[in-house]
Amino acid sequence: MKYSIKTITIDSPFPIKQSGFIQQVNPISQVHDDLHARILSFEDNDKILFLLSCDNLGFRIHVQDEIERQLTLRKEKQCHVILSSTHTHFAPDPHDEKYQAFFIDKIVQACISLEYTESNLFMCYQHEKFDKVGRSRISNHTANVVLQTLSIYDGDKRVITCITHNCHPTILNGDTPFFSSEYPGYTLQHLSDMYKETFFTFFQGASGDISSRFTRISQDYAGVEYLGNILVNEVNTMLFNEKNFKSFDSIDFTAKDLPLEHDFTPIDLSLIPDGLTDREKETINIGIKVREELLKNPEQLNKEVRISRVKLGEIKLIFSPNELFSYYTKAINEDDSMLICYSNGYSPYVTGINENFITYEKFTDTLTPATKHALFDLIKDLSNN
Repeated sequence: MKYSIKTITIDSPFPIKQSGFIQQVNPISQVHDDLHARILSFEDNDKILFLLSCDNLGFRIHVQDEIERQLTLRKEKQCHVILSSTHTHFAPDPHDEKYQAFFIDKIVQACISLEYTESNLFMCYQHEKFDKVGRSRISNHTANVVLQTLSIYDGDKRVITCITHNCHPTILNGDTPFFSSEYPGYTLQHLSDMYKETFFTFFQGASGDISSRFTRISQDYAGVEYLGNILVNEVNTMLFNEKNFKSFDSIDFTAKDLPLEHDFTPIDLSLIPDGLTDREKETINIGIKVREELLKNPEQLNKEVRISRVKLGEIKLIFSPNELFSYYTKAINEDDSMLICYSNGYSPYVTGINENFITYEKFTDTLTPATKHALFDLIKDLSNN
């Protein structure tokens, strides 16, 4: 198996607004901690696979497609690209066309310059329930919070560790005046300092209903450090306990487009429950306004989404663009599968099937129950086959 790794900075070279909170409207330049794109690539006889993880809210699918087009042309070999975002709300606006052009060019140049190592590889996969960084951000609602690590070894040397965790990177306040990779970047930097021969990358899981709302001690960078250190320590413990290694000698890629049907039935506001936090009430009011805007332009909603699966040996990475609620982790076998969101483009929240509680996320979720069932079944099929 041939593999290659690289990390590059993707800080904007010009002032640009952030994206993720409604109040982020002014261009800024200050970078608190660098934003990165992490490139993990594998090559076999007939294809090259690029798994990209970037510190951003989430790019539209055409950005991924353009990177794939250029790489396939330049490499003269079929390239499969998955562009995933950590979903930090303190990165450059992914809709800004000037930044898109900068980002695409930088990614393509970095991928073209990769140097590959051919070796006999082994892997170790672990998963556990872990809700110390984030848990359900919805009162009286339980979420499935999962931490997964996939380490790849070249001989007895750990060369790669992929971390998947499902918790919104929204520790910082929405008024934060600088760019930051938030807790995923903090975690990766500190693990890289601890294990200098290991390449670390991060994938955001099904975190639509999960954040640090009830776990953070503050909404400044000290709060990021506090929760980041908790995650660093937990991953470190998992790495120390790695065992049950398996050979890694094959890669496989498949992608399927799922048609979407939308439901614009008005939401019954009388169902808003008592006992919500002030923040929940605030976001529900924002959600009402967001839905009003969606209903003005229903033709702009996605007509389909791409769900893809990458097999690394026996382990399956399933990629979705949506902000899926953790309900959809029920569709995968966590013993051999990871569900990764904010990939293959970006699409709105998808609440669980028949989950009728009123939250901010409910107002941006327009998918019909039938579409949600089809999405669940597709994820399940990709995990089980």
